[in-house]
Amino acid sequence: MTALAISYWRDRPAAAMAGLGLISGILSAIVGFNFGLPALEPVAAFFFFGAEMLPIGFFFGAVVTFGVWFWAGESKAAPLLFLTTMWAWSAAVHTALRLHKFGGGDAVPATLIVASIAAGIVGAGLTQLGAAVLAPGLRGPLRFALTCAVGGVAGLMLYLGEMKIVDSRMLFVVWQPAVAYCLGLGLGRPGAINGIRDA
Repeated sequence: MTALAISYWRDRPAAAMAGLGLISGILSAIVGFNFGLPALEPVAAFFFFGAEMLPIGFFFGAVVTFGVWFWAGESKAAPLLFLTTMWAWSAAVHTALRLHKFGGGDAVPATLIVASIAAGIVGAGLTQLGAAVLAPGLRGPLRFALTCAVGGVAGLMLYLGEMKIVDSRMLFVVWQPAVAYCLGLGLGRPGAINGIRDA
């Protein structure tokens, strides 16, 4: 039964990654920014953010690392991929904060839209860049265009959350499975998106 289940999901990397991303997103939403042990501050500083940010990056980093290991068969460089995913999360956070601040902050609501989209693109693009080093199927302009586009659209959840239109934690529940799904598309048949080959 276990072997059949593994075989079933091995043939469906996109769906499996979306499911794992959803689990990661839910865990991130539950934990939120409320878990920040002072003892972890040195570790968090390595990724250029506070300890309260660690769990969210950890959950999604684990999903990306597992996915590349399971479908691409890369294990030796798994720790490096985990680190790059954490840095991608950090880069996304700093992108949102800095663009929002430099654009006028809360006094100019439109800048938050730009910051949200940009952060989503940066996080998704850097995550895929790190994974693509180990998984050939994730390389190519169409791959990056798709993942970045989806990441940018999903990043709008940050704006909606800040505007109190939705719960701010929905960002994790939407963005993580969406980006994980895009990664999964490249972990099946290398270089194909629904039968279309990358350039």
